Parts: sequence; C-alpha cells; structure tokens
Amino acid sequence: MRLLEGTRVLSLEQYIAGPYCTSLLADAGAEVIKVEQPGIGDPRRHYEPRTPDHEPDINAGYVPYNRGKKSIELDVRSPGGLAAFEELLGTADVLVCNLRPNFLQSAGLDPVRLRNRYPRLIVCEITGFGATPGPQREWPAFDSVIQASAGLSGLLGDDPNGAPLLAPMSTMDMLAGLYAALGILMALQGRERSGEGVHVDTSMHDVGAAFLMRPLTLFEFTGVAPTRGSDAHSPVGAFLAGDGRWVSIVIPTQQMWERTCTVIGRDDLLSDPELLTNEARAAAMRTRIIPALEEWADSMDADAAARALRDAGQPAGVVSTIEQVRHDPRLASRGLFVDVGEGKEEIRVPRLPILFDGQGADVVSIAGLGHHTEEILRGSTPRR
Repeated sequence: MRLLEGTRVLSLEQYIAGPYCTSLLADAGAEVIKVEQPGIGDPRRHYEPRTPDHEPDINAGYVPYNRGKKSIELDVRSPGGLAAFEELLGTADVLVCNLRPNFLQSAGLDPVRLRNRYPRLIVCEITGFGATPGPQREWPAFDSVIQASAGLSGLLGDDPNGAPLLAPMSTMDMLAGLYAALGILMALQGRERSGEGVHVDTSMHDVGAAFLMRPLTLFEFTGVAPTRGSDAHSPVGAFLAGDGRWVSIVIPTQQMWERTCTVIGRDDLLSDPELLTNEARAAAMRTRIIPALEEWADSMDADAAARALRDAGQPAGVVSTIEQVRHDPRLASRGLFVDVGEGKEEIRVPRLPILFDGQGADVVSIAGLGHHTEEILRGSTPRR
C-alpha cells in the first residue's frame, strides 16, 4: 500500500538517522531521491559484511536503511551541482538533511532562503544537538555519543558502579529517524491546511532525552535519579528455566503478583511482610522472586514456563536469539521480512512494521550508487 505516493523527497543523507527516516517514507510510497557524493556515496556503502552475488556497494551496513530509494550522484557544493539540486527542489515536497551541522547553510541552501523560494517545501534537518543557536550546535555526533549524553548509557547494565554500556542497535539514530519521519508527516498534513511548508528540526539529543521519559519522570517525582541495576519501581527481570534458556517477566500489579504466586505454587509469598508492596517486590526481585521462579521452572523448558504464566494472564516471554527472531513463524505470517536483493541470493530485511488494511508496505530493492542520476536530472519538472 502506497499511502505517500506522489510525495517526492530529496535527501542529503548518510549513515543511519537520515537514511532510516527516508526509508520509512519510501516504504509508505514516497519517491525518495538519495543525493550522494559522486564516486563515493554514503560511507556505509563501503561497510562489511557483503556477498559476491550483489553489487559491490550493497552490504549489511547499508541495506537496512536504504530500501526503496533512488540514488543520484551530485556534488551540491559545486556551482553546477548546486544549480541542478535547486532545480530538483522545485519538484520536491520534502528536503531531508542529516549531514554535518550547518551543511545546508555552508552549501548555499539556507533553510530560510529555501522556504522563501519554495513556500510549500518542508525542510527536515536531523543533527546531534539541534539547529537552534548554542555551543553544542556544531558538535559532531554519532549514536554512541548521544546514548551517552542523553543518559541511556548510564542506565544500561547490572552494576551501578560498573562501566556504562551501549544498546547495540543504533538506538538513537533510529529513534531520531523515526521522529523525523513523524515530524515530516505532521508537516505534510499541516501543509494541506496552510499551503505552506515548515522547518522540522530534529535533535538526536532531544530525542534521546525524551526517550527516557520514565526515568526522567521518576526523578521528577522522587528526586532520586535511576541508575544501572535493578528497577526500584517495577518488579521486572528474567529467570532461568530447566533447559538453560531465559524467560522475561514483569509483575507490575497486585493482581499479576497473585496470579504468579498461584502458578508457581507459592501463595505463601502473598502474605510475606517483605513483599506486600510493588516497590518492596521490585527491591526483592533478584533475591527472593527470581529464585522462586527458577525453583518452579527447574523441571520444565522455557516455552512451557512462559506458557503456564501466560495461560494464567501473567505476561512472560522466552528470550529469543536473533536467529530465532529471523525465523519466527508469527513474523513470517505477517510478512515482516521482505527481499530487497536483486541477485540470486535473497536479502531479507524488516519492512515498515505496520499493516494497512492487512497489507504491508511495498518495498523496492536497493539502488546502486548513481543508478537514477540520468533519469532524475533529465526528467525534473517543477511543481511550483
């Protein structure tokens, strides 16, 4: 289903945040034109691993964030390239840029000037610390830097006194891309009423801090900053079943606590004075509750343990490996993984994880560097 068909997006993008944003728009049917440096392209085109069955710049570091786009080679910093790019802007609904801070201004593409020339154009910038004036505006930023500065790294790990950890899936890049796409959709809807575009300023640092809504709100109410280690306000954790696999569980209400105790045959815990409140159970999760769960699950496999809890209305789930997720029959039945390769060997990646009237997004294969240059530059027809 192509809900954004007829929407043209030009993107000066590289690495993950900008490409992920526009890949979501492409999944929804927008025509996304990725503008790349001639002969070089997005740095992630040169990452490993890759397979010999596909174009040399198609690899695991590039594919997940660049499905369904067209690619042109154009140096917007050269006079000829800038003139060609501005001609393309006359055909576009949206401009996305996640290059270095102030790139648009330095390239002669100041957003204020662009908005004056193209009143309906939506300009979306994705930067580390935002486009508004300030000392951090010029700072370079990658996902790991924002995980640190926004506080996520300070919450990951078991040891409050140990080294901070990093979430291993470019969390802040992808969240920034997701929020930028949401901002663009809001701007497109607003343009339907006003007839004018807006500037969408997406700061990875802002997004990262907002993502930590719960710990920030807990700090606001208690004055105590959450740290690495156990959750002081929610009984959550994982226990080992008899087959050596882990089961994740959270018991946030009294009703769920009663269900859990009944399932594991430990109704005596319901009257234990050290486990009467949610906060008390959170504090005792590792020392009292997890051991009780593991004693109960010692004679069964993880699937059986999770199923017994779920059958009683208590949420629980077996911790999956990436291989298990890739071959999950439920995900397969919903068509989450789609082939974006053009060689003999399939390259299957997750599509936009939403169904519209039961249909998934149409996904187009990955374009080689500059594959659409002649088509796009020769065929640009201004809309405004």
